[in-house]
Amino acid sequence: METARLLEILASYNRFWTTGHLDAGIRRDLLPQCLSQVDTKEIVVLKGVRRCGKSTLLAQVMDALLQGGIRPQQLLRVNLEEPLFTAEASVELLEQIYRTWRERVCPEGKGYLFLDEIQNIPGWEGWVRGRSDTEDVKIFVTGSSAQMLSREIGTKLTGRQVSFEVYPLSFSEFLRFKGVEVQSELEYISNKTLIRHHFFDYLKYGGFPEVALRQDDADRELLLKNYFEDILYRDIVTRHEIRDVANLRNLAVFLLTNNTKPTSLNKLKGNFSISQDKTENYLSAILESYLTFQLQRFSWSLKSVQRAGFKPYAIDTGLRNRVAFSFSAETGRLVENVVHNHLRRCHEEIYFAIDGGETDFIVKEGLKIVRRIQVWYEDAPQSEIPERELAAFEKLQGDDAECLLLTNDLEKDTEIGPTKVRCLPVVKYLLLGK
Repeated sequence: METARLLEILASYNRFWTTGHLDAGIRRDLLPQCLSQVDTKEIVVLKGVRRCGKSTLLAQVMDALLQGGIRPQQLLRVNLEEPLFTAEASVELLEQIYRTWRERVCPEGKGYLFLDEIQNIPGWEGWVRGRSDTEDVKIFVTGSSAQMLSREIGTKLTGRQVSFEVYPLSFSEFLRFKGVEVQSELEYISNKTLIRHHFFDYLKYGGFPEVALRQDDADRELLLKNYFEDILYRDIVTRHEIRDVANLRNLAVFLLTNNTKPTSLNKLKGNFSISQDKTENYLSAILESYLTFQLQRFSWSLKSVQRAGFKPYAIDTGLRNRVAFSFSAETGRLVENVVHNHLRRCHEEIYFAIDGGETDFIVKEGLKIVRRIQVWYEDAPQSEIPERELAAFEKLQGDDAECLLLTNDLEKDTEIGPTKVRCLPVVKYLLLGK
């Protein structure tokens, strides 16, 4: 690409070079962690589903740098899904972009390079490592492919990167987008009615940032439909060169529709009458796109974990509802899905368990189970807890894990034999819990 044309494209994406101003949107909770890495040498990798806000998070890091006195020309943002770049997607293009910026815009001083959707460049990890090792430049990259980025990071970037997973809005972030901040129990109590209203909206339409900002329901439905199609075709079909799109789509819709319900590879293979290899490949591609998560059954035996079935959880309840065309009769499962995603943000190891009674979530830290969580959410608040919801806590022996029952609005402490169980409204847990 001609240098003059390339510089024109870069300038259009980096108008702050001349204005000094950057629109960074509404603050995300992950920002402080990203900013803590600004002065380190490691490459910062932001991974997450398409349209979850990775680019906005980069903009917020850039804005913080500008506010801290960094000259605008020291920053370069590149969208590697720019149509004018796709025909030449290569490390040679990256090098040309970098050299053009350094020679024509920022010839002196430390540079800050922000590369969006890096997985579109084959061999990107070698180039990024080379520049980071030899140049005075801090590099941030984003990507929408979990396994692909993990493989690349695990080969060329071991010990040279710090990774963060970016999700659609948490419920606290969703409230911030609605102009509500809750940082204490008093603020929760004062705004309880409004918070519960927003929670129902959050369950129905999810937490994709642009969806949360839209007011018209038809607009939100259309956005969610487009997001699903983009993920399916751009992040799965095209990237993995899948020809049997019908079965792939059916599998993706099945996993989203049947979120929270135990299944297994054999069951999926039987449902769609496709081969074991194809089922495994399609499931792997769907998980890699961040469309769904796979929650494994807990066992102290690694082999047992790998052989056991799993429960699928949607990346976003709004996306799930749009694809499944179902909402009102499944509120409890949507709440469980929201709790799962909250736990995944906060903890590295979460499972479900079947040990006497099914436990929705087990939180493990190191060699210890630290928390057992059961979700019981009825559309109308109730004070009498069904026996089936307490069964998960009845046969615990020698386990000092915290036991939580997340409810619609019931808050109290109860005992199941020697086990103390804390009942807590799920909304309060999401805002003020761990």
